[in-house]
Amino acid sequence: MLCCLSGWLCSTLFYFAILPAAVLLGTKLIIKKLRGKVDPTNEVDIQGKTVIVTGASDGIGKVTAEEFAIRGARVIMACRNLQKAEKCVEDIRKKTSNGELIVMELDLSKLSSVRKFASEFLQKYGGDSNPGGLSILVNNAGIVNPLGVRKVTEDGFEETFGVNHLGHFLLTNLLLPEIEKAGNKSSDPSRIVIVSSGAHNWGQLNFDDLMFEKTPFEDFKILPKLYCNSKLANNLFNLELAKKLRAKKVNVNCYALCPGFVLTNIETDALRETPPHWLILNVIRPILKFVMLKNAKEGTETTIYCSLSKYLTHHSGEMYRNSEFWDYSKRPKLSEKDAAKLWEMSEKLVKLN
Repeated sequence: MLCCLSGWLCSTLFYFAILPAAVLLGTKLIIKKLRGKVDPTNEVDIQGKTVIVTGASDGIGKVTAEEFAIRGARVIMACRNLQKAEKCVEDIRKKTSNGELIVMELDLSKLSSVRKFASEFLQKYGGDSNPGGLSILVNNAGIVNPLGVRKVTEDGFEETFGVNHLGHFLLTNLLLPEIEKAGNKSSDPSRIVIVSSGAHNWGQLNFDDLMFEKTPFEDFKILPKLYCNSKLANNLFNLELAKKLRAKKVNVNCYALCPGFVLTNIETDALRETPPHWLILNVIRPILKFVMLKNAKEGTETTIYCSLSKYLTHHSGEMYRNSEFWDYSKRPKLSEKDAAKLWEMSEKLVKLN
C-alpha cells in the first residue's frame, strides 16, 4: 500500500510539477537563444550627431538615451516629467561621461506641447546652429490604457491613439526638414524609428470613428483594444511615411519595431488601475513573464539595431523584432490603402496643413 502511494506521489509530482517546469525552462531558453543581438562593429557613427528620444525618462527610452550617449551623440531627451528626466540624466552620468544629454519638455497628449517642443528644438538646435540636422528621431514614448477605460486628451482625442500615434505623427512632420537635412549632409541616411508592438496584430481601425466616440466600447480581456489600435496606427504610419520619403527622393529611412515583452511602468500602472481576470493576472501572465520577459536593456536592442545598423541602410518602411526583419509572411500584411487613409485623416486631426 505504501509503495503504491509513493509511486502515485512520484508520478503526480513528475507530471504536474517537474515536467511543466522543464517545458517552461526549455521554452524560455529557446526563446532567449532566438533573440537577435546588436552588432556594435557594424553600426553607423553617431559621434557628435543630434538624436531625439521621446519618453527617455524611463524603461526602453532611458536605456536608448544611454546607448546613444555612450556612442558620443547629442541626445535630446523629450520627456513629459522634467524632474524624472533630470534624475535619469544623473543615473546615466554614473555610467558614462560620453555624449551630451539635454532634457526638453514634451507632452504628446497635447498638440500645443508638440508644437512648442518642435519650435524650441528648431530654434536651439536647428537651422544654422546645427548644420548637421537631426540624424535620428526615436518615437518611443507611449501609454497603455487600462482595460475597459477610455480617456480623452485636451484636444478631444482618444488618449492612447492621441499619444501613441497623433502626437508622434505631428512631431515627425514638424521635424522632417531637419531630418532630411541630416540625410543630405551624410552618406548614411537619417532615420525615423517608431517603437510599435506586436499588439498591432489585434488592432482594427474604424475610420468612421477613430476615437471610439460612437462605437460601443467592449475591451479585450488581455490586451487593451485601444492600445492595439494605436500600435496598428504606428505601423500604418511607418508604411506611408516610407512611401512619401521615397517619392521625395530624400536620404531618410523609417522603421517600426516590436521590442518584445518588456515590463514597463506604464503597463504596471494600467494593470493597477483595472486588473484583468484573476486567471490572467495570476496564472497566464506570470507564465508569460517567466518565458518571454525582457529587461529594459534587452528590450532596447531592436531600437538600437534600427537606429544604427548598417544592414538597414537600404531598407525603409519595414518592421523589425529581435534585431531582425519581421517577415510579412509571419504576420498580417498591412494595407497600403489604410495607411494612406490614416495619413490623410491624421493631417486633418492635427491641423498639419
